Amino acid sequence: MRHIIWLILLALVLGSCSGEDESGKDKTPPAKPVLIAHRGDTGDGVFFLDDDSYITLNDENNGIDTVPEGDMIRLSWEPFIDNDLSHLKIYRYSDIEPDPVELGQIPSNNRHYLDQDDLVEKHWYYYYIELFDISGNSTVSDTVHYAILSKPGLIAPENNAYVDLDTPEGLSFVWGIADDSIGFYRVLLWDENNDLLWFDDFNLATEDPPLSLKLPQLSPAPQPGSVMRWRVDYFVWDGDKQMYMGSESLERMFTVI
Repeated sequence: MRHIIWLILLALVLGSCSGEDESGKDKTPPAKPVLIAHRGDTGDGVFFLDDDSYITLNDENNGIDTVPEGDMIRLSWEPFIDNDLSHLKIYRYSDIEPDPVELGQIPSNNRHYLDQDDLVEKHWYYYYIELFDISGNSTVSDTVHYAILSKPGLIAPENNAYVDLDTPEGLSFVWGIADDSIGFYRVLLWDENNDLLWFDDFNLATEDPPLSLKLPQLSPAPQPGSVMRWRVDYFVWDGDKQMYMGSESLERMFTVI
């Protein structure tokens, strides 16, 4: 009889512990992740985050965008709030593939994702993420979108060239027309500290190729031995989306002599 009583008491204790474990399980989903929509492009100046703060737009903080390295789209998001996170899933759909597909899973400490699939030019791609905590709870973000264009092909100066800026003819950046759309080109120049020294927009996209833009005299003038980096971005306005599609050419370096 005593043996039976002990078995009953043990069953009650185990049942009580089981209930406590189940009731104590974390069932709260993470705070909703915030994807960063396309804020603008390098050279556009400042972007106001709110009434009291702003950022100067560059390749790192301007939200979803293309990259120079290939026909790819970079997705970024605000820092996550929760500390008990596990991973996130990336989803994409498009004008030509309306059903969302999972692109992959990455650790929750990542701040960027690069879509390296075969993306089609002038089609809009839409992205969202699902964020998971270590208990398996998840939250889905809002959707952001962007569309890529063909890249301008750089012609001159050649990569790793030595350039004399003091000659009467100076330095002209030369590139090929990206496509037959009526868009505009932006030529950008950085120094070796990644500071944007100069940029200019070229709006005569209907001219015969190649296109060229002369570098004005910079003040202060780059010192001999300075390493410069340049590229050409290309933009076409989409009236339906009320925003620009874009691309970024491969980047080239030259040394001032």
